[in-house]
Amino acid sequence: MKRVLLTAAVALLIPSLVGAWTPTMGVYFSGKLTYTPDAPYHSFLASLVIVQSDYYVTGVEYSLVTPNDPTHAQLGIIGWTYPPNFSLEIGTPFDGHALTFWPPMTGYPEGYDLLVTYEFMTFEPCSQMWDYPIVVSADPSSGELRGTYAPDNDLFDIIGLTSYLCIDQIAVEEGSWGAVKSMYK
Repeated sequence: MKRVLLTAAVALLIPSLVGAWTPTMGVYFSGKLTYTPDAPYHSFLASLVIVQSDYYVTGVEYSLVTPNDPTHAQLGIIGWTYPPNFSLEIGTPFDGHALTFWPPMTGYPEGYDLLVTYEFMTFEPCSQMWDYPIVVSADPSSGELRGTYAPDNDLFDIIGLTSYLCIDQIAVEEGSWGAVKSMYK
């Protein structure tokens, strides 16, 4: 009997945990969170994407932060474009950006929605920008990274992701299991 109750409890708990996750938002480069530009002064595209499944998203507020380059001397945004259901924007991506959409973003069928497509340009070669982070962060005017969803424009929290430009390739040495075991003797 205890086993049956435990099985039933786990069967009811797992769906509630899976459905209770917080949406994420990040800057993606062709589906990845990393990108290495070919050379400076060449533009490249990136997408701001929200990964979610529970909301009909009508708006988001966020800011793009570059912690290693607060004045944006190494990376600039040339321009940005929106999907067809875009309605209104307030601000700019680096200074705090609020966007609204109608009809709402549903995440169907992929589980994610494209919010903005950026055209970036680096002003330095990658040798000067190793592991350059682009963080999706809170809008400075509200101090929040959040969205609204239909039908009543209720608020929900979003987790911001960090993307990286110019990833430093780390060399990996070949070794054997015996060498690893000998380190712990």
